[in-house]
Amino acid sequence: TLRQATANSINTVFAQLALDVGAEDFTEMAKKMGVTSPLEPYPAYALGGTAECCTVLEMSNAFATIASGGVHHEPTAISRVEFPNGEVDELEDSDGNRVISDGVAYEVADVMKGTLEYGTASGHGIACPAAGKTGTTEEQADAWFVGFTPQISTAVWTGNPDARVPLPGYGADLSAPIWNDFMSVAAAEPCEDFPEPEDPAELSPHYSDHATTGTEGDGYYDDGTATAPAPAPAPAP
Repeated sequence: TLRQATANSINTVFAQLALDVGAEDFTEMAKKMGVTSPLEPYPAYALGGTAECCTVLEMSNAFATIASGGVHHEPTAISRVEFPNGEVDELEDSDGNRVISDGVAYEVADVMKGTLEYGTASGHGIACPAAGKTGTTEEQADAWFVGFTPQISTAVWTGNPDARVPLPGYGADLSAPIWNDFMSVAAAEPCEDFPEPEDPAELSPHYSDHATTGTEGDGYYDDGTATAPAPAPAPAP
């Protein structure tokens, strides 16, 4: 299922799903969520893109769209201004732009909780409800962990900024522990779960046309309640 594939970084499942959804559709959604780097409609982007995409700010901003219930906000470097006389000027929060329903965002966040609870980043969760995803590029040159709570989204990248040098580990080994150290403090208050959506998502089974093994129906994607065949060995998380 997609729930299992997300938690355990089973890339083959997402490769199949990418072909079902269509590369143009999911790259367009990535842009709506906050990715500003150039994206070509290639199926490979469903597995995290290429070395050219994306910046740490883009990744944290895109995941923040999920954290905020499907509303995208442009990132800003200033939250308030404190003057010498003690006065404080708080910047008004923008209304943002809804790009997915709160029901879909809630389901995605719930699925991504599995990464920290029992998946590739298990053991690096924090005391508060959180969700996230590990990622490692070709030749282990980039190690990622991006995770979020309802209040804060944080992306951690480990790598060499000047050259593609293989790393001694994956996103789960190198970046998730850094994320844990930071978020254990930054996300400690308030410690709240993701709010129930006002517009719950209506889920339905989906059978992939691109599943290549087993019998008809093996490419079953859903919210995690269906029985699925054992996945093929996965690439590195």
